[in-house]
Amino acid sequence: MSKMIEEIESNVQEETQDESLDLATLLAKHGEEIDAFLDLVKAAQESGIFTFLKALFENKGESMSEISNELVKPQNIRFVRNLMSIYTLLSNIDPDTVRKFMLNLANSVDKSPSMKDKGPMGLMALRSNMKDPDVTVGFRVLFEVAKGFTKPSKKD
Repeated sequence: MSKMIEEIESNVQEETQDESLDLATLLAKHGEEIDAFLDLVKAAQESGIFTFLKALFENKGESMSEISNELVKPQNIRFVRNLMSIYTLLSNIDPDTVRKFMLNLANSVDKSPSMKDKGPMGLMALRSNMKDPDVTVGFRVLFEVAKGFTKPSKKD
């Protein structure tokens, strides 16, 4: 009915060897990922993130009441609403459009010192620029945005 002590010890040794083989296989297959994870943990430890999180969790009641007190202040409510408005704006715009706009903006800012040498722009130059369809569309968008400050826009 009962097993011999030697048989039990041999079963324990076999299980230990199987586990060490599994660990060795795991290390061989995923050594780079484990190293990268350990580097991440080390960086988090050195930056103080773990200390911050530990203190936050140890004082969660006080932390949550402080956060709640800050969130109900009028300026923070406006901040959160504005942040959500910016999120809504950016999530509704096609990413390619935003990318093109930002590239054009960066290029224009980059070229701005050389544009000063051209002198002031007269009404005739402004009128000729307005004939460009891309410029016209840009101005129409700006006017629609300006209208939005005083009058809600209509969804088409």
